[in-house]
Amino acid sequence: MNISDERPSMPTDSASLDIKKFISYLKGNKDEQEEMNIPVSISNSIIDRIQSLCPIKALSRVTYTTNDRLDVVVDSDETEASGWITNELIRGDELASISKISIHLHQLFAKPKVAHSLLDDHSIKVEEFIKDKITIQMAASENKAFLFGDGVSQPKGILTYDISIEELTPRTIQGVNGGDVGEISNYSKIVDLMELLPSKYLCGATWIMSRNAASHIRTIKDETTRKFLWQNSIAHGVPDTLLGYPVIICDDMPKVSEVKDGKCIPVLFANLFEGYQIAEKPSITILKDPYNSKPFVEFYATKRIGGDIVNFDAIKALVLTN
Repeated sequence: MNISDERPSMPTDSASLDIKKFISYLKGNKDEQEEMNIPVSISNSIIDRIQSLCPIKALSRVTYTTNDRLDVVVDSDETEASGWITNELIRGDELASISKISIHLHQLFAKPKVAHSLLDDHSIKVEEFIKDKITIQMAASENKAFLFGDGVSQPKGILTYDISIEELTPRTIQGVNGGDVGEISNYSKIVDLMELLPSKYLCGATWIMSRNAASHIRTIKDETTRKFLWQNSIAHGVPDTLLGYPVIICDDMPKVSEVKDGKCIPVLFANLFEGYQIAEKPSITILKDPYNSKPFVEFYATKRIGGDIVNFDAIKALVLTN
């Protein structure tokens, strides 16, 4: 869901006035040291566009908050949290399976630079230029953080958690041994990874991989029918499929030869809407700095965002080892 769907629309006159003030600020008709909130219509457009450019964010659950922390209630019990009403009270062991995950919001910045001549050119919509620069820079940082973030100064990344192909421990992602580093060619391992995801998460599940990993998987055939597992889409905007589930290309995912801690994680099969929670403040601030990047004017835009896994059972990984 886009942020613009969750927030009330602003009156046209008020929104127009805010944009005029913003343009005046960008062009230098205000105190350069004064920080300013980017108008709602523009900040909403930036956030919506980032979501379309950031594959992990587009697949995950996003909640907009005005606080610096989002608390998520997690039920670790494997059974469904529904049933029939009886006269019995809730047992203590049922309450023990419920826990809370706190997702802290961290400050993300972008620093677009603009030439003085562009700010003085009345034929150029400088607010659109700044908006595009902020969007591209923030989208790149967000997507990397949702995969590799340390959870201290940025969101906690999916691939920073332990991934086990053996016995599972709490807060560990379950994986399938896909073979040796540098190659994905085993048909049965791809099928095993798909079958590892519980059926209740299959509706909404996607394959997430880099183009490098995709180039390997495209050549794999069903051992019985000799048909390719990968099916190319024939419609623009519709993703290719692998074993019937959409493939999302995310170039921040590791290549099949990229090894960390003795293993490579080039492919995820997951329902990130159930597995990964993002919390975000819907406001973006900007500060103009005409001094430190001469002959350019630098703008320092910031917003707050966080993320973490809330359901490890909804995320599975293909593991390549040395």
